Amino acid sequence: MAMILHFKPRLSIRQLFFLACLFVGTVAMGQQYKGTYWHNGSTFITVLDENDSAIVTVEGNLHEGGNAQSWAKAEVPGDFLRPNQIGNAWTDTIIHYNDLIIRKTIGGQECLLVYGRTRTLEDILLRYDGRSANNWYEQSHGFDSVLEADIHRQIEGTYRDGLEAWRITHDSILIYSLSSLPGQPHRSYAYSIRWGETDMPEHVLTLSDGRNLCYKLTAEGLDFYHGIIHVEENDLEWITRGDLLCQLHKTGLDNQVPGRWPEASTMLLTRGYLEAYPSEVLRLISNEIFARHGSAFSDSKLTAFFQSEGSWYSTAMSNPTLDQLSDIEELNLQLIGAVEKERKPARANR
Repeated sequence: MAMILHFKPRLSIRQLFFLACLFVGTVAMGQQYKGTYWHNGSTFITVLDENDSAIVTVEGNLHEGGNAQSWAKAEVPGDFLRPNQIGNAWTDTIIHYNDLIIRKTIGGQECLLVYGRTRTLEDILLRYDGRSANNWYEQSHGFDSVLEADIHRQIEGTYRDGLEAWRITHDSILIYSLSSLPGQPHRSYAYSIRWGETDMPEHVLTLSDGRNLCYKLTAEGLDFYHGIIHVEENDLEWITRGDLLCQLHKTGLDNQVPGRWPEASTMLLTRGYLEAYPSEVLRLISNEIFARHGSAFSDSKLTAFFQSEGSWYSTAMSNPTLDQLSDIEELNLQLIGAVEKERKPARANR
């Protein structure tokens, strides 16, 4: 007669389930990065391969790329990375040897925070989910839409120029006369963003009537210039600013989050986005974050600027919340500071 032995399990069903989940999670952690795409608003990084100790990446923009790098993983996968091999020495890379890269999710946006040698924030890489399986450097991958989205975010809005109101949307410019009853615009143009020979968007809008308008982001809004076309013998074409066409004052400030640059409090910004602004505007963007929390400024020009923007600043000052800066705001302030620091002329050695 066969003897049937019954073994009492030493682990409960709940404990076994936990161990199974832990095993699956550990396996999944080994492939956290492979096939992911990241960008800083101008340069893109693709993770080509991954193993238990490192990931292999390639970096470039829409015109040039192929700069391979290797990042070592920390003991806790997904916690942080440290570059251990940089590609071609002659290329300008996002990541450097002494950088520390920490992966986080801030405000629902997955990102890589890049800290430099002194452990100050140097860059923010945002996760991008590609829409095709084409080669990483091709525009059809959708990276071009990331860059165009930044431009639209910067120029869309309602403006005023003398007796005219301008409404700039994602694909059209509508101009209304303020001296007549509201209605249909008396001038309207479709426009497209001009891409240069380096496959990067320029600060030039090509209108449906064939004109090219160069624009400059200002504290007041937008300055438009006539675009002058230059053509070399090899048919290389570029556009420079001509005469000033108009200076637009932005009036569409009825955002749910008040101010001219509400995105500084609602989403993680990138270097590519910030570097499009002159230094005086970067100063206003960072101080607008504090203004939304009711900060009082010792600089009378800052106070006058925000008071001229409407009642939202006075309302914020009546109930200051300076101790409640969000993680998004804190990181954006640090990144703006890094961009501003790089623009300052190096001090002479003493």
